[in-house]
Amino acid sequence: MRVVLMMSRVTYVPENYASLMAACLHVPGVEVVGLLLVDNRSLRVGLQGLGLMLAGAPRTGAALLRNMLFRDSRERLAGVRHIPLWKTQDPNGADALAWLSSLQPDLVLHLRTRSILRPEFLVIPRLGCVNVHHGILPEYRGTLCDLRALVQGRRGGFSIHAMIPAVDKGSVFARTEVADAEECARNYQTYLRLSAEKEILAVTSFLAGIAETGALPPPLKIPEGMESAWYRTPGAKEIRMWRKQGWKL
Repeated sequence: MRVVLMMSRVTYVPENYASLMAACLHVPGVEVVGLLLVDNRSLRVGLQGLGLMLAGAPRTGAALLRNMLFRDSRERLAGVRHIPLWKTQDPNGADALAWLSSLQPDLVLHLRTRSILRPEFLVIPRLGCVNVHHGILPEYRGTLCDLRALVQGRRGGFSIHAMIPAVDKGSVFARTEVADAEECARNYQTYLRLSAEKEILAVTSFLAGIAETGALPPPLKIPEGMESAWYRTPGAKEIRMWRKQGWKL
């Protein structure tokens, strides 16, 4: 099975997903044929990192700045393994679409970018595009959903789902709970490390299953009437409130 990995050049996740990329290279029956990096490095992102630090989220802000300023180990890994690399600010652009089409992928695995993919992108892979969403779907849609769940007293987690034009609305294939506030000691960076470990297991198992059957798994049966909420990136006021509640951000 031919897979293209799609990631942001800069995230606030420890190691910037390098471990997950490396794990995908060793899944039986899976060939990673391309790495699509959304190059989101900019003054705005740098200021966002500084703003997070000043607003009371120094660990998250520092992780974002480190990943922005240091050399990307995923690019180095792609070079060593001779994996085609495409960096772009616009994954929906004609050049990016042509590059993706040339690889003839069976699947695009989308990992923590904030890109809204257009239909002409989504139809290129034979099996479509699958996203790892950092929240339990369909209850938690939007951004930083895992943190939202944690501060609400629930367990944070992630979901693997099909990407369709409607954001976070595609069929859900897997939902994985990671930890609650006590298990991550109210430290969001600790939570992200715990989540990264479980993501490797969930994603590699998911890919292996598709490689074996040649098809996406059947979606989970979601109970009708389950509430769904859309969350935006928290502002300074919310961050300060969570800090007062003992969260290390």
